[in-house]
Amino acid sequence: MFTSALSSEYSAITPWEACQHYIKEKIGSDGFETWFRHTGLEIDESGAARIMVPDRFKADIMAANHTGIIGEALKENGIEYTHIKFVVDREWKYPEDNAGDCIIPIAAAANGLLPETPSTPFKAARRTPPRRSGLFHPDFTFDMFVVGDSNCIAYNAARTVARTPGAAGYYPLVVYGGPGLGKTHLLHAIGNFAYESGSASNVMYMMSDEFLSEFHSFLNEKKSTSFHQRFHDVDLLLIDDIQFFSGKSGTQEQFLQIFNHLLLKKKQIVLSSDRRPEEIPDMKEHIINRLKGGLSVDIQPPDLETRMAILRKKAAAAGQELPEESTRRIAECAKRSVRELEGMLNKLIAHNAMGISMEEAAKKLCREVPRNGSERVSIKMIMQLAAEACGVDTALLSAKSKKKEVSLPRSIAMYLCKKWTKQSTTTIGEAFGGRTHSTVIHAANKIESDLAEGTNIPLKTIISRIETQLHIIC
Repeated sequence: MFTSALSSEYSAITPWEACQHYIKEKIGSDGFETWFRHTGLEIDESGAARIMVPDRFKADIMAANHTGIIGEALKENGIEYTHIKFVVDREWKYPEDNAGDCIIPIAAAANGLLPETPSTPFKAARRTPPRRSGLFHPDFTFDMFVVGDSNCIAYNAARTVARTPGAAGYYPLVVYGGPGLGKTHLLHAIGNFAYESGSASNVMYMMSDEFLSEFHSFLNEKKSTSFHQRFHDVDLLLIDDIQFFSGKSGTQEQFLQIFNHLLLKKKQIVLSSDRRPEEIPDMKEHIINRLKGGLSVDIQPPDLETRMAILRKKAAAAGQELPEESTRRIAECAKRSVRELEGMLNKLIAHNAMGISMEEAAKKLCREVPRNGSERVSIKMIMQLAAEACGVDTALLSAKSKKKEVSLPRSIAMYLCKKWTKQSTTTIGEAFGGRTHSTVIHAANKIESDLAEGTNIPLKTIISRIETQLHIIC
């Protein structure tokens, strides 16, 4: 049995529509419109109630928060099932205007018309954008983003393009940084703001794997239209993790055509990446040049004060108030990313719910995490990262060569070993081909001095990138 969401093709109410009516009465119109409007139900052969949703964020959030109310609705309407699971079904994407039966990845700008079955072709009526988009995570807003020294430039740039897409001159805006630092949060915040304020009427958000999947499906179906035509009317295009376009020539070609078209129309494009655009390997030079022509801003791991502020805000959103000592203790333990902070906070709340005090729970959790990142970082690891960042062979760092292309990465590695490990300068020098204690100190001091002057931007960039990787490791 398969029923679609509020389809006008049904003259009588369907079982899932009856469930939706029950759910709407329980959670209210706003919650219903955000999470349940564009969903469907299928009971498979095993008896599982498969809740069909159009994207992974909706699946994750609904599984965590709405399984109970769905179970109540199913029982209330006499629908027998063994268990509930949430299925991301690409057929629940919505049709582009004038595109026949082409399905595109934009759940937000839909008019609610769906086919009787996933395989039934249909024509779309003219769409009007809704007030909110179910595609964007409701908690990923600018108000919920904690701003600090590590992310303030990226935050301000994102706010600017959200307010006036295409008018700020950022063609495109690229936000880059390590995993779990808030790149996806900012992209969703832009999307949420655009829909709530009406600053953009046609917004499309895609993760890179969704873009790749849609393109491959398009090729397999041998459509008569061009893939990039699906994006022609987009006002604001948001694509997450573009580094995964690396080495995929056909996908890059399509992306370049989309980019050029939107650029000529002065439409806004916002991209995220785990590294600077020019550092993405196997990317077409034309694309790199386009990306470098916009604004690229980085997000660094948050400092202690910012981490504490993040914990306070997320705890408040969960209806919890953390003691100051517990907040500081967790912030000192969870240094790698915002995602790690969230995980620690969730564990802290769970322990507290079992009757353990916040402070005792914080102590217990921090005992399970190495307090000092150097316990996980080795001299060998830093040498490899420094050599890779500078494009030289790791073995050269311990060789006798004094060439600048080798001495610079060697000095960078010595500086980072002194900063990030507990090893003595004598031990560090021995790892670099038997160099002396004074050589290590001289090299580390020289790098530290150059960084303090602030004029050597390439050096700062290299060290920043390596330290981002070290933060992830530790």
